[in-house]
Amino acid sequence: MAFAVTSIITIIAAAVIVSVVMRMQAEKRLRKQLKESLGKPPEAGEGGLPESLENIESIARYAEIMAENESDNEPESPIKTHHWHESPSGIHHWRLDATTWNDLDMDKVFGRVNTCLSSIGEEYLYNCLHELKQNPASLQEREKLIQFLSANPEERLEIQMALAKVGKENYNGLVRIIFNADDRFLRFQWLYNILALLPIAAAAFLFLHTPIGFIAIMVSFIANMVVHNRVKNHLEDDLPAIGYLNLMLQCCKRISAMNIDLPAFVKMKRCFEPFKSVMNKLPQSTNPNRVHYLDFDFLAEYLRVIFLYEVRNYNRLARAITRHNDEIHALYQSVGEAEVALCVQNFRLNLPVYCMPEFTTDARIDFTDLVHPLIEKPVANSGSISNDSLLTGSNASGKSTFIKSLALGGVLAQTLNTCAASRFATRFSWIMTSMVMRDDLSGGDSYFIVEIKSLRRILDRVKIHPCTCYIDEILRGTNTVERIAASASVLKWLHKQRCLCVAASHDIELTHLLADSYENFHFREQITTNGVQFDYKLKNGPSTTRNAIKLLEVMDFDAEIVTQAQEMARGYDIGQKW
Repeated sequence: MAFAVTSIITIIAAAVIVSVVMRMQAEKRLRKQLKESLGKPPEAGEGGLPESLENIESIARYAEIMAENESDNEPESPIKTHHWHESPSGIHHWRLDATTWNDLDMDKVFGRVNTCLSSIGEEYLYNCLHELKQNPASLQEREKLIQFLSANPEERLEIQMALAKVGKENYNGLVRIIFNADDRFLRFQWLYNILALLPIAAAAFLFLHTPIGFIAIMVSFIANMVVHNRVKNHLEDDLPAIGYLNLMLQCCKRISAMNIDLPAFVKMKRCFEPFKSVMNKLPQSTNPNRVHYLDFDFLAEYLRVIFLYEVRNYNRLARAITRHNDEIHALYQSVGEAEVALCVQNFRLNLPVYCMPEFTTDARIDFTDLVHPLIEKPVANSGSISNDSLLTGSNASGKSTFIKSLALGGVLAQTLNTCAASRFATRFSWIMTSMVMRDDLSGGDSYFIVEIKSLRRILDRVKIHPCTCYIDEILRGTNTVERIAASASVLKWLHKQRCLCVAASHDIELTHLLADSYENFHFREQITTNGVQFDYKLKNGPSTTRNAIKLLEVMDFDAEIVTQAQEMARGYDIGQKW
């Protein structure tokens, strides 16, 4: 008997020693990895896209629920503003709609920025990129956190270590806890307490009758494992969700202990207080993607199952979660703000150029060395948009890329306080686009119907809110005469509203029809013996060149097609008819 006890103690002691050594080695490797990753873009997964884009459905859940909750509070009358815009509903941001999000490839922008270490960070960052701030206060608070992390590498590393232990777990259930907390209590609590004592009573038999003691231990172990699994199946996703909540609380405990005097961390420490007494009773997460220090975690897990630790504490936890639901959401946001700040710091370091935006009250955009953050070797542009503007130019000359760069500059300015430019000045406004249209086969809408619906949502929005609108190839889905007439009318109407409109078009006629209200800019090609070349640089004035037929020739279309097209175009230029 004594030999058996001594052997068990020896095995446990050896396991603890090995665990401690492995923990130290794992922590050392993680610190090295985090230091080396600073300033590097997110790693690409399959297809060359960031890995996070494979899990967008899970990541987007928080943003979707936030959008649903905010839609009920949107004002129906114009906002009366003073210096900065304030919403009467108490929501101090505008939300990018799905059309604008898709037009600007914001999923890819998210993937480009996302270096989060936890699912909380990914979900919060995804929502953050939807929220266009209406005033500088929250952006300044976020910037203080970014600057603190940049200036304090040791503290930054400790925060990263805490976040890495939370890890990433798709469909982790934490958002459901925040927005759908309910009282799901277990019955027969007294029975679970009795069952938890059986392994201890069985162990006592080892000193009285060893064979019976071992049999009793095995029976109690098996019985409690069966009970645990049945309760776990009854609670479905509740226990895993609470397990991930536990990881978040452990992270908050570690960061709060650092006593950092910044609003996000002060709020974190305050909201963490109610959970001090219950967090050690929370179930452990089984998430395989988080950072594990111990290879013997399974021993602790077996003990928790055998003694029904999670089952016995579930009711107490359910009450705490329901009672302190607001604090859980606040902790979620605080962790998210830390992750966003880390992502922005890293994003700035791997951009070819960046700046913090300047915010004005004028409806204008001033930009220097503006580039598109998703293009590997972008061409920078500088200029000023101080009036509604029309961009013209030949095919493939850079109009669409530039207009997206300009829109993205505004979005990143009002969300991450960061622009891919050496200078970017703009006002706070609701950014809306109408660019990438497709036939809606499921809805039965043609290309043109989809396009006018997209424009209509902009016309409705500018009546209520200060907007900056970006329209690429306006009304391209209809015939030439009606397209030009309708486009001119829509753009003239927008000019009378309190919005700044930047539109791109192939229709040179619009430069004449809108000469008294829209400023003109263009992109130009150069035709050489080697074909058509582009410098992708913004130029003042309307476009005076065309290249569509020349591009047919460059792409080796049959000479008869090219010649006939040239003759027809010359004839139209002379007689204004076909």
